[in-house]
Amino acid sequence: MRNIRNSLIALTLSTLFATSVHAYSQQERIEDMRMMEKGLQMMQKGFLYNNLSDIEAGAALLKKHTSKIEPPVDKETDAFKRSYAYDLTKREAKKIINFADDAVAKYKEHRPKQAMNSFTKVLKQCMTCHARIRKW
Repeated sequence: MRNIRNSLIALTLSTLFATSVHAYSQQERIEDMRMMEKGLQMMQKGFLYNNLSDIEAGAALLKKHTSKIEPPVDKETDAFKRSYAYDLTKREAKKIINFADDAVAKYKEHRPKQAMNSFTKVLKQCMTCHARIRKW
């Protein structure tokens, strides 16, 4: 019984250590932003050329990288501002993912105008995050 408990404690500590070692770097953020931009471009191309596969591929790429994004906040920033930036980023990311899913679903329902409206909402959410977090 003691060995099991010690093993569980060791496993928990190693997991916590492994997750805390890797911080989300500026380079990773830049790469994720570039991939999000690429996803948006693919979706827009799909709308312009009436190509569902481009819209789906762009939405998938956008959603994959949006779910990983974290705000650029320094360790010196006070806890309230760090919490605000993190919460805002995650909230806007969730909205982007939902609107991207909505755009694909509406396009599949042969409602291209509504799909484009959802795509526009994705862009608005991107700009909201950039305006508040990056101070555009």
